[in-house]
Amino acid sequence: MIRKYVKAILESDVLKTNAGIVIVRKFDNEWKVLCLQKHDGTYDITKGMIEPGESPIEAALREAYEESGIDDLSFTWGSDPISYGKGVCFVAQTSQDPIILPNPVTGIVEHKSYKWKSFKDTTESILNYLIPAIHYAQNLVEEL
Repeated sequence: MIRKYVKAILESDVLKTNAGIVIVRKFDNEWKVLCLQKHDGTYDITKGMIEPGESPIEAALREAYEESGIDDLSFTWGSDPISYGKGVCFVAQTSQDPIILPNPVTGIVEHKSYKWKSFKDTTESILNYLIPAIHYAQNLVEEL
């Protein structure tokens, strides 16, 4: 009984401290995922810490803008997130091109470049703990 209770708490949004968005865009009838390349060469999505007083979706939208300059997002498939570790991830589409910007608080440029990648290429290059979020996004996008 205690295991079920602990599992329910861990899977709830109560302990979630990060939020992000799998941003997708259609190119020539193929959906691509926005992948931000970190300085160590690994790829990431727009995500970050939930600030005090923010909801997860507010944090995810703020992080998307801070890290990519993208502020025109459509939650075509709804706004239900998937949980990953200590975070939640939403899925949204855009028609905007990203701009790599320095963090507005620290001034640090957290990413060196970006690529629009297929779902397959994304799962092969993204941080491992984000793979379930990429699969979730792919399943949503391919349902339409």
